[in-house]
Amino acid sequence: MTARLDSAAPTDAVTEVMSVAPAEVATGDSLRVVAEELTAGEIGAVVVRARGTVVGLVSERDLVAVVASGGDVESVQAADVMSTELITVGAGTSIAATGEAMLEAGVRHVLVERDTGIVGVVSIRDVLAVLLAGAR
Repeated sequence: MTARLDSAAPTDAVTEVMSVAPAEVATGDSLRVVAEELTAGEIGAVVVRARGTVVGLVSERDLVAVVASGGDVESVQAADVMSTELITVGAGTSIAATGEAMLEAGVRHVLVERDTGIVGVVSIRDVLAVLLAGAR
């Protein structure tokens, strides 16, 4: 979680609450590696890269679906379960607008991008913390 969550406002740019340098795995990494990254970072999703390019996102939901269906976390790879239709917002997008985009897309994580590429990840928890802080 980011230190700015308590002091950020819904109109602030999403970069105020995004996770910088998000956890990453490679397409060929096993779901065990994904689970280790999720656990180590206490996060809900990891970015998947291939040859330096972001190609997907694996969430805890994806991991649970494989385990629930009897899949082997050692042999199933990130590329086998990753979401490839990625939802992105620009770095200047407000926190509130980011939440709206997440709600419309039915996702819990969005990637934040600048001209240089992906610069962070925002979770629904980040957005809710800001919105609820304003309601207190």
